[in-house]
Amino acid sequence: MGAILIHFKTQKIIFLLALALSALFNITFFSKLYDFALLEQNYMIALSAPFVMVLLYIFALNVLLLLTHRMSFRIGVALLVVISLLSSYFIDSFGTVIDKDMLINVLQTDTDEALGLVTPKLLLYLGLALFCAYWMLFRVRIHFRVYKVEFVQKALVALVSFVLIGGVYMAVSKSYSSFFRNHKELKMYLNPFFPIASASKLAYASLKPKPIFQTIADDAKKQSEAKKKLVVFVVGETARAKNFSLGGYEKPTNPLLAQREDVVYLSNMSSCGTATAISLPCMFSKFERKAWESEKEQYENLVDVLMKTGVRVIWRDNNSGQDKNIAKRVSDALYYKGVQFDEVLLKDFQENVDKTYEDTFIVLHQEGSHGPTYFQRYPEAFKKFTPTCDTQDLEKCTQEEIVNTYDNTILYTDYVINQAIALLKKNEDKYETALIYASDHGESLGENGIYLHGLPYMIAPSDQKHVPALFYFSDKKKEKALHVKAKEALSHDHLFHTILALFKIQTSEYKPSLDLLR
Repeated sequence: MGAILIHFKTQKIIFLLALALSALFNITFFSKLYDFALLEQNYMIALSAPFVMVLLYIFALNVLLLLTHRMSFRIGVALLVVISLLSSYFIDSFGTVIDKDMLINVLQTDTDEALGLVTPKLLLYLGLALFCAYWMLFRVRIHFRVYKVEFVQKALVALVSFVLIGGVYMAVSKSYSSFFRNHKELKMYLNPFFPIASASKLAYASLKPKPIFQTIADDAKKQSEAKKKLVVFVVGETARAKNFSLGGYEKPTNPLLAQREDVVYLSNMSSCGTATAISLPCMFSKFERKAWESEKEQYENLVDVLMKTGVRVIWRDNNSGQDKNIAKRVSDALYYKGVQFDEVLLKDFQENVDKTYEDTFIVLHQEGSHGPTYFQRYPEAFKKFTPTCDTQDLEKCTQEEIVNTYDNTILYTDYVINQAIALLKKNEDKYETALIYASDHGESLGENGIYLHGLPYMIAPSDQKHVPALFYFSDKKKEKALHVKAKEALSHDHLFHTILALFKIQTSEYKPSLDLLR
């Protein structure tokens, strides 16, 4: 193994780790803290925060490592370094908040999506993390005293640091209380303790027994009509309303849909969440956003209600995250593998429509504008806005290049939606048709140093929550009725009830107040 170069006692290791965590791994936390403090001229916070942070980490590390000794101490420190380094990459590079929902997203990420996040910088951070872990486990000579002495020492240091923190707080409580009450989101950037707390919450939730699966709308009945209904729901991915020219964006990102007079664009639609793992199940749920939680996935959803009333449901999925179990009871579901362009969703459209004549609901789940590999989401013919960012390493690109590449994904979505409407129009002699498009969530493209999506809803910028939505109807009365609401504040909460109304399904679960066609 070579010569041993470093010799430390446990408290020196803890002190140096506390300094490193404060100075190196919490850049985003301090950046936001100083932005707020200087804006509010709260100089007491600005001056004392680094000192309090070091004390806080000394206290927390002694508590976390209280029961460890020898190899378990080494493993604990090594894990903290690895978690801190990898968390700091995502927090500092993308403005990511690593909460429970974000960790659920990570666990549900497939190989293609994960590879899209791999950059030289991430590999550098990963290599550095592994090197530090190896050094701590095998190279650093640590002088351990007997377990009882180590335990008492950690407990005493934790107690002293806690008292010092309390003393500082008492001395400047007015400044601290109001500041952190007004900026609760700061705690979400504390690395590594907020990610560790989030992982603990996720572990606790996964260990809890799942609630019994619940059926809904057992009283549902569909009004039968001679002319059947054909409804297409295009579920968008990572599209934000800000970049839809239908909503006033200066670039012509919707040239085909803009030419149509039969499309109703809803300019003020809010998403249920800021990540697919939350928004997608919520979009198909009877529950509204404020009542949504992961346990609600143990209820039947919209497609279940449609199927139990005799509606034929077809699910086509090109999304790397797939359907989040929404379509697991749908017999006609197809999932495309690998990187494919979204027009593949329309490949068997007419063939499916011609198989039988009945009320039909077709879900087309896009890969849409999923980043950071925006450049892989559209064919070369749609590379209209240039220069582009043709790499997943967004730090190598200017914001103009990132936005141009993203805008090309919206341009391609415009084409896919227009093609779907054209297919519907070919069937309007037999069917009453409708198309719904709504994105699951939005995206940040570098505004205020934030990229991608998935921030907690309470602190997420509007770019991640304000999503595009539009409707097409062959029935002009419905089109006219919806035009009246085109600029109203609407949300994903309306989708469940509006789609029930489109198929004229009567059930106690239906809420007229959330039906966009009333």
